[in-house]
Amino acid sequence: SAIGIISPRFDLNDVGFEYRADVINMHVGAGYSWTEPGEILRRAEVGGALFQNSDFDGNVNGRGIFHFASIQFLNYYSLNWNLSYNPQTVGNRRTRGGPLTLTPSGYQVNMEASSDSRKKIEVELEASTYQSEAQKQWQLSTGIVWRPAANVSLSISPNYEHDRETAQWVTSKDDPTASATFGRRYIFADLDQQTLSANIRLNWTFTPKLSLQLFLQPLISSGDYAQYKELARPRSFDFRVYGTGSSTLAETKSTDGSVSYTADADGSGPAVPIAFDNPDFNTKSLRGNAVLRWEYLPGSVVYFVWTQSRYNETNIDGNFQFNNSVDRLFKTQADNIFLVKFSYWFNM
Repeated sequence: SAIGIISPRFDLNDVGFEYRADVINMHVGAGYSWTEPGEILRRAEVGGALFQNSDFDGNVNGRGIFHFASIQFLNYYSLNWNLSYNPQTVGNRRTRGGPLTLTPSGYQVNMEASSDSRKKIEVELEASTYQSEAQKQWQLSTGIVWRPAANVSLSISPNYEHDRETAQWVTSKDDPTASATFGRRYIFADLDQQTLSANIRLNWTFTPKLSLQLFLQPLISSGDYAQYKELARPRSFDFRVYGTGSSTLAETKSTDGSVSYTADADGSGPAVPIAFDNPDFNTKSLRGNAVLRWEYLPGSVVYFVWTQSRYNETNIDGNFQFNNSVDRLFKTQADNIFLVKFSYWFNM
């Protein structure tokens, strides 16, 4: 069991990265392990936990029940899974400092299987999903590790994720007529996001004093926004969709193909029109580095490093287009960095 508290006034400033403050986190859990091999299993573990997050105002921001288990068969193949259920809670971050909202209940399932890690070829497969009224997420990844020799290993781990959000943040604007949300309108939209990525790594030890490491990480991610809406009232998950009832939503296209929108909550009424740019995105990036390590004297090392990065982003079209994205990525100007680092050991 554990409890952790971060005060709302806690601020790291430039000392480090702070994920969030104003949180009281607690959990209690238990599990049991079987370590003696049987007729089918070499080992097994099962457990569960109850958890809760709240803020200093007493709002429960996260709560749920969690179950985990892992088993390893006699042939060293493994299977792991996690299950969790989250009841409805209060969200204090969705409006970026504005009114509280509700976070609908949801559940998560995660499954992972792997082969014998002692073999020259090791394979892993992982699938997970999270399902709720606010989010429907699917993720599938696999990993292959090849060890052709004791001093060489090559691993490739592609990953695909599809995420559908029904209340993705867009922007907020002041409007004195928005009395229900304290004089400000909070704009959201449906988001359909797809992400394809991979980690590729090569480790090659030529001698105990000379080794090479190569790493490559391509990524393609697109986000398509639709059905723009505003929060209807605090402490709810209710929204008013623009373009329905008396509200309007106008689209404007510029000569370069970019799109902007103007939303009006009551058409010709007194509400202030809200203008915002198209938040669609299509991002491509490629990061890679090579590190050659040479220990030229005992304890003294020199590193030769080459890093290359490519990045391209557009907001005209949020549809996932694999071939077009790969073509744009390799046509993008690359940034190359070369470094040499020396260290010398003084035997005092």
